[in-house]
Amino acid sequence: MSPLFQRLALLAVLGIADSARAQVAASATSSRAEQAQQFNIAPLTQGVQVQQSGLIPAGMAPPSPGDADLGQQVLLKEREKASPFSSFASLSGFFTNNAALTNVNRVSDYFFVGEVGASYQPRISNDLVAEFTVREATFRYAHYGQLDFESLNAGCGLTYTSHTLGDVAFSARFNFNMLTDGTVHDVFFKNETLTLAAFRSFPIKRAQAFYAGISALFSWSQPVDPGRDEFGITAGYHVNWSRSFSTDLFYRPALFDYPHGRNDWNQTLTLALRWDLTRWLSVTGTLSEDFDNSNDHIYNYQVFNPGVGLIGTITF
Repeated sequence: MSPLFQRLALLAVLGIADSARAQVAASATSSRAEQAQQFNIAPLTQGVQVQQSGLIPAGMAPPSPGDADLGQQVLLKEREKASPFSSFASLSGFFTNNAALTNVNRVSDYFFVGEVGASYQPRISNDLVAEFTVREATFRYAHYGQLDFESLNAGCGLTYTSHTLGDVAFSARFNFNMLTDGTVHDVFFKNETLTLAAFRSFPIKRAQAFYAGISALFSWSQPVDPGRDEFGITAGYHVNWSRSFSTDLFYRPALFDYPHGRNDWNQTLTLALRWDLTRWLSVTGTLSEDFDNSNDHIYNYQVFNPGVGLIGTITF
Protein backbone atom coordinates (compact mmCIF):
# COMPACT_ATOMS: atom_id res chain seq x y z
CA MET A 1 0.00 0.00 0.00
CA SER A 2 1.47 3.38 -1.03
CA PRO A 3 2.07 6.10 1.61
CA LEU A 4 -0.49 8.33 -0.16
CA PHE A 5 -3.15 5.61 -0.03
CA GLN A 6 -2.34 4.92 3.65
CA ARG A 7 -2.74 8.64 4.45
CA LEU A 8 -6.05 8.86 2.59
CA ALA A 9 -7.33 5.74 4.38
CA LEU A 10 -6.29 7.15 7.76
CA LEU A 11 -8.02 10.47 7.04
CA ALA A 12 -11.17 8.60 6.04
CA VAL A 13 -11.17 6.62 9.29
CA LEU A 14 -10.56 9.75 11.35
CA GLY A 15 -13.31 11.53 9.44
CA ILE A 16 -15.81 8.78 10.27
CA ALA A 17 -14.78 8.87 13.94
CA ASP A 18 -15.07 12.67 14.08
CA SER A 19 -18.47 12.50 12.41
CA ALA A 20 -19.69 9.98 14.99
CA ARG A 21 -18.38 12.10 17.85
CA ALA A 22 -20.00 15.21 16.36
CA GLN A 23 -23.34 13.43 16.13
CA VAL A 24 -23.04 12.23 19.73
CA ALA A 25 -22.25 15.76 20.86
CA ALA A 26 -25.15 17.24 18.89
CA SER A 27 -27.65 14.83 20.45
CA ALA A 28 -26.09 14.82 23.93
CA THR A 29 -28.80 16.82 25.70
CA SER A 30 -31.77 14.88 24.35
CA SER A 31 -30.06 11.47 24.68
CA ARG A 32 -29.02 12.14 28.29
CA ALA A 33 -32.54 13.25 29.18
CA GLU A 34 -33.90 10.13 27.46
CA GLN A 35 -31.43 7.88 29.28
CA ALA A 36 -32.31 9.41 32.65
CA GLN A 37 -36.05 9.06 32.08
CA GLN A 38 -35.70 5.43 30.98
CA PHE A 39 -33.52 4.72 34.01
CA ASN A 40 -36.16 6.28 36.29
CA ILE A 41 -38.86 4.10 34.71
CA ALA A 42 -37.08 0.87 35.49
CA PRO A 43 -33.76 1.02 37.32
CA LEU A 44 -33.12 -2.57 36.38
CA THR A 45 -29.94 -3.24 38.27
CA GLN A 46 -30.84 -1.50 41.49
CA GLY A 47 -32.47 -4.41 43.30
CA VAL A 48 -33.96 -3.23 46.57
CA GLN A 49 -33.38 0.34 45.45
CA VAL A 50 -36.19 -0.20 42.95
CA GLN A 51 -38.51 -0.02 45.92
CA GLN A 52 -37.08 3.32 47.01
CA SER A 53 -37.31 4.85 43.55
CA GLY A 54 -40.78 3.54 42.84
CA LEU A 55 -44.13 2.98 44.42
CA ILE A 56 -43.59 -0.11 46.57
CA PRO A 57 -43.40 -0.07 50.36
CA ALA A 58 -40.11 -1.42 51.62
CA GLY A 59 -40.19 -5.11 52.38
CA MET A 60 -43.65 -5.59 50.89
CA ALA A 61 -42.53 -7.50 47.82
CA PRO A 62 -39.47 -8.82 46.01
CA PRO A 63 -38.10 -6.17 43.65
CA SER A 64 -38.63 -6.48 39.91
CA PRO A 65 -38.01 -4.25 36.88
CA GLY A 66 -41.59 -2.94 36.75
CA ASP A 67 -41.72 -1.88 40.38
CA ALA A 68 -40.78 1.74 39.75
CA ASP A 69 -44.08 2.45 38.02
CA LEU A 70 -46.52 -0.09 39.29
CA GLY A 71 -46.91 -0.38 43.01
CA GLN A 72 -47.11 -3.09 45.60
CA GLN A 73 -46.68 -6.81 44.95
CA VAL A 74 -47.65 -9.90 46.93
CA LEU A 75 -44.85 -11.44 48.97
CA LEU A 76 -43.46 -14.52 47.25
CA LYS A 77 -41.10 -15.59 49.99
CA GLU A 78 -40.85 -15.06 53.71
CA ARG A 79 -39.24 -11.83 54.81
CA GLU A 80 -38.79 -10.12 58.12
CA LYS A 81 -40.92 -7.12 58.90
CA ALA A 82 -39.65 -4.12 56.98
CA SER A 83 -37.91 -1.23 58.67
CA PRO A 84 -39.16 2.23 57.65
CA PHE A 85 -35.69 3.76 57.17
CA SER A 86 -33.15 2.56 54.64
CA SER A 87 -30.03 3.78 52.89
CA PHE A 88 -28.60 2.27 49.72
CA ALA A 89 -25.70 2.43 47.31
CA SER A 90 -25.12 0.69 43.98
CA LEU A 91 -22.47 0.47 41.29
CA SER A 92 -23.48 -0.86 37.86
CA GLY A 93 -21.73 -1.31 34.53
CA PHE A 94 -23.43 -1.55 31.12
CA PHE A 95 -22.59 -2.08 27.48
CA THR A 96 -24.72 -0.20 24.95
CA ASN A 97 -24.81 -0.65 21.19
CA ASN A 98 -26.38 2.82 20.75
CA ALA A 99 -24.84 5.31 23.16
CA ALA A 100 -26.56 8.41 21.75
CA LEU A 101 -29.93 6.65 21.13
CA THR A 102 -29.93 7.61 17.46
CA ASN A 103 -31.35 6.10 14.27
CA VAL A 104 -28.21 6.44 12.10
CA ASN A 105 -24.44 6.28 12.67
CA ARG A 106 -24.90 4.39 15.92
CA VAL A 107 -21.89 4.09 18.21
CA SER A 108 -21.34 1.57 21.00
CA ASP A 109 -19.85 2.33 24.40
CA TYR A 110 -19.63 1.21 28.00
CA PHE A 111 -21.13 3.28 30.76
CA PHE A 112 -21.15 3.08 34.53
CA VAL A 113 -23.80 4.20 37.00
CA GLY A 114 -23.10 4.85 40.68
CA GLU A 115 -26.01 5.73 42.94
CA VAL A 116 -26.58 6.54 46.61
CA GLY A 117 -29.78 7.40 48.41
CA ALA A 118 -32.00 7.18 51.46
CA SER A 119 -35.67 6.38 51.96
CA TYR A 120 -38.33 6.60 54.65
CA GLN A 121 -41.41 4.40 54.14
CA PRO A 122 -43.84 4.56 57.07
CA ARG A 123 -46.95 2.39 57.23
CA ILE A 124 -49.97 4.64 57.77
CA SER A 125 -52.42 1.74 58.06
CA ASN A 126 -52.55 -1.94 57.13
CA ASP A 127 -53.41 -1.04 53.54
CA LEU A 128 -51.74 2.36 53.10
CA VAL A 129 -48.00 3.06 52.99
CA ALA A 130 -46.15 6.31 52.30
CA GLU A 131 -42.68 6.72 50.78
CA PHE A 132 -40.12 9.54 50.75
CA THR A 133 -36.87 9.07 48.82
CA VAL A 134 -33.81 11.10 47.78
CA ARG A 135 -31.18 9.60 45.48
CA GLU A 136 -28.25 10.80 43.39
CA ALA A 137 -26.85 8.91 40.40
CA THR A 138 -23.71 9.53 38.34
CA PHE A 139 -23.50 8.32 34.70
CA ARG A 140 -20.05 8.02 33.14
CA TYR A 141 -19.25 6.79 29.59
CA ALA A 142 -15.96 5.14 28.68
CA HIS A 143 -15.43 6.79 25.25
CA TYR A 144 -18.02 9.54 24.78
CA GLY A 145 -17.53 11.80 27.78
CA GLN A 146 -19.91 14.40 26.34
CA LEU A 147 -22.72 12.05 27.41
CA ASP A 148 -21.68 12.09 31.10
CA PHE A 149 -24.23 13.50 33.53
CA GLU A 150 -25.53 13.40 37.10
CA SER A 151 -29.16 12.76 38.04
CA LEU A 152 -30.77 13.93 41.31
CA ASN A 153 -34.21 12.55 42.25
CA ALA A 154 -36.41 13.51 45.19
CA GLY A 155 -39.91 12.14 45.49
CA CYS A 156 -42.77 10.91 47.62
CA GLY A 157 -45.67 8.54 47.07
CA LEU A 158 -48.61 6.60 48.48
CA THR A 159 -49.63 2.99 47.82
CA TYR A 160 -53.08 1.73 48.80
CA THR A 161 -54.10 -1.92 48.50
CA SER A 162 -57.82 -2.48 47.87
CA HIS A 163 -58.88 -5.90 49.15
CA THR A 164 -62.42 -5.36 47.88
CA LEU A 165 -61.02 -5.10 44.33
CA GLY A 166 -58.95 -8.27 44.48
CA ASP A 167 -55.84 -6.83 46.16
CA VAL A 168 -55.21 -4.31 43.40
CA ALA A 169 -52.62 -1.74 44.49
CA PHE A 170 -53.29 1.89 43.55
CA SER A 171 -50.32 4.21 43.64
CA ALA A 172 -49.59 7.90 43.23
CA ARG A 173 -46.11 9.43 43.24
CA PHE A 174 -44.55 12.85 42.71
CA ASN A 175 -40.91 13.08 41.65
CA PHE A 176 -38.46 15.89 40.96
CA ASN A 177 -35.51 15.12 38.68
CA MET A 178 -32.57 17.42 37.91
CA LEU A 179 -29.79 16.59 35.43
CA THR A 180 -26.40 18.27 35.46
CA ASP A 181 -23.58 18.07 32.93
CA GLY A 182 -20.82 15.63 33.83
CA THR A 183 -18.01 18.07 32.98
CA VAL A 184 -19.06 21.58 33.99
CA HIS A 185 -21.95 20.44 36.23
CA ASP A 186 -24.40 22.99 34.84
CA VAL A 187 -28.11 22.14 35.09
CA PHE A 188 -29.46 21.27 31.63
CA PHE A 189 -32.78 19.55 32.45
CA LYS A 190 -35.41 19.67 35.21
CA ASN A 191 -38.48 17.50 35.33
CA GLU A 192 -41.43 17.21 37.70
CA THR A 193 -43.62 14.14 37.24
CA LEU A 194 -46.81 12.69 38.69
CA THR A 195 -47.27 8.92 38.24
CA LEU A 196 -50.63 7.20 38.76
CA ALA A 197 -50.73 3.40 38.59
CA ALA A 198 -52.75 0.28 39.29
CA PHE A 199 -51.02 -3.03 39.82
CA ARG A 200 -51.75 -6.61 40.76
CA SER A 201 -49.67 -9.70 41.33
CA PHE A 202 -50.99 -13.21 40.55
CA PRO A 203 -49.14 -15.90 42.53
CA ILE A 204 -48.79 -19.17 40.62
CA LYS A 205 -46.88 -21.11 43.24
CA ARG A 206 -45.19 -20.09 46.45
CA ALA A 207 -42.06 -18.96 44.61
CA GLN A 208 -43.58 -17.79 41.31
CA ALA A 209 -45.93 -15.03 40.23
CA PHE A 210 -47.17 -13.16 37.21
CA TYR A 211 -47.65 -9.40 37.65
CA ALA A 212 -49.38 -6.81 35.50
CA GLY A 213 -50.42 -3.19 35.69
CA ILE A 214 -51.07 0.10 33.97
CA SER A 215 -49.52 3.50 34.61
CA ALA A 216 -49.77 7.09 33.49
CA LEU A 217 -46.99 9.61 34.01
CA PHE A 218 -47.50 13.35 33.54
CA SER A 219 -44.44 15.54 33.06
CA TRP A 220 -43.64 19.25 33.49
CA SER A 221 -40.07 19.81 32.31
CA GLN A 222 -37.60 22.63 31.61
CA PRO A 223 -36.76 22.77 28.76
CA VAL A 224 -40.05 21.42 27.48
CA ASP A 225 -38.87 19.37 24.49
CA PRO A 226 -37.08 16.42 26.21
CA GLY A 227 -40.00 15.95 28.62
CA ARG A 228 -42.89 13.60 27.88
CA ASP A 229 -46.09 12.09 29.24
CA GLU A 230 -46.15 8.28 29.38
CA PHE A 231 -48.99 5.77 29.24
CA GLY A 232 -47.82 2.20 29.71
CA ILE A 233 -48.85 -1.40 30.29
CA THR A 234 -46.60 -3.77 32.19
CA ALA A 235 -46.44 -7.56 32.36
CA GLY A 236 -43.82 -9.66 34.10
CA TYR A 237 -43.00 -13.09 35.50
CA HIS A 238 -41.05 -13.47 38.75
CA VAL A 239 -39.38 -16.67 40.04
CA ASN A 240 -37.55 -17.22 43.32
CA TRP A 241 -35.27 -20.15 42.43
CA SER A 242 -33.97 -20.16 46.00
CA ARG A 243 -34.04 -17.86 49.03
CA SER A 244 -31.08 -15.95 47.57
CA PHE A 245 -31.54 -16.13 43.77
CA SER A 246 -34.44 -14.76 41.70
CA THR A 247 -35.21 -13.78 38.11
CA ASP A 248 -37.71 -11.51 36.35
CA LEU A 249 -38.84 -11.46 32.74
CA PHE A 250 -40.45 -8.11 32.05
CA TYR A 251 -42.20 -6.47 29.08
CA ARG A 252 -43.46 -2.88 28.92
CA PRO A 253 -45.09 -1.24 25.89
CA ALA A 254 -45.82 2.47 26.33
CA LEU A 255 -46.92 5.56 24.44
CA PHE A 256 -44.59 8.52 24.91
CA ASP A 257 -46.40 11.81 24.24
CA TYR A 258 -43.85 14.56 23.57
CA PRO A 259 -44.56 18.27 22.96
CA HIS A 260 -45.18 19.67 19.45
CA GLY A 261 -47.05 16.60 18.15
CA ARG A 262 -44.33 13.97 18.53
CA ASN A 263 -45.56 10.52 19.65
CA ASP A 264 -43.35 7.48 20.22
CA TRP A 265 -44.35 3.84 20.66
CA ASN A 266 -41.75 2.40 23.03
CA GLN A 267 -41.23 -1.27 23.91
CA THR A 268 -38.86 -2.66 26.53
CA LEU A 269 -38.07 -6.34 27.08
CA THR A 270 -35.81 -7.26 29.98
CA LEU A 271 -34.43 -10.30 31.75
CA ALA A 272 -33.15 -9.46 35.25
CA LEU A 273 -31.29 -11.67 37.72
CA ARG A 274 -30.57 -11.05 41.39
CA TRP A 275 -28.33 -12.96 43.79
CA ASP A 276 -28.41 -11.96 47.47
CA LEU A 277 -24.93 -12.58 48.86
CA THR A 278 -25.92 -11.36 52.32
CA ARG A 279 -28.86 -9.50 53.85
CA TRP A 280 -27.29 -6.20 52.79
CA LEU A 281 -25.26 -7.02 49.64
CA SER A 282 -26.56 -8.28 46.27
CA VAL A 283 -25.28 -8.89 42.73
CA THR A 284 -27.56 -8.23 39.76
CA GLY A 285 -27.46 -8.82 36.02
CA THR A 286 -29.71 -7.59 33.20
CA LEU A 287 -30.28 -8.08 29.49
CA SER A 288 -32.48 -5.29 28.13
CA GLU A 289 -33.70 -4.51 24.60
CA ASP A 290 -35.49 -1.24 23.88
CA PHE A 291 -37.32 -0.33 20.64
CA ASP A 292 -38.62 3.18 20.01
CA ASN A 293 -40.76 4.01 16.96
CA SER A 294 -41.73 7.66 16.48
CA ASN A 295 -44.09 9.45 14.12
CA ASP A 296 -41.00 11.57 13.41
CA HIS A 297 -38.62 8.92 12.05
CA ILE A 298 -35.46 10.79 13.05
CA TYR A 299 -36.23 9.80 16.67
CA ASN A 300 -36.51 6.06 15.96
CA TYR A 301 -33.92 3.97 17.76
CA GLN A 302 -33.09 0.49 19.01
CA VAL A 303 -30.71 -0.19 21.89
CA PHE A 304 -29.37 -3.29 23.64
CA ASN A 305 -28.02 -2.84 27.19
CA PRO A 306 -26.58 -5.82 29.07
CA GLY A 307 -25.23 -4.96 32.52
CA VAL A 308 -24.16 -6.11 35.97
CA GLY A 309 -24.47 -4.37 39.31
CA LEU A 310 -23.49 -4.52 42.98
CA ILE A 311 -26.00 -3.21 45.56
CA GLY A 312 -25.68 -2.47 49.24
CA THR A 313 -28.70 -1.70 51.44
CA ILE A 314 -28.92 -0.92 55.15
CA THR A 315 -32.28 -0.74 56.96
CA PHE A 316 -32.83 0.70 60.42
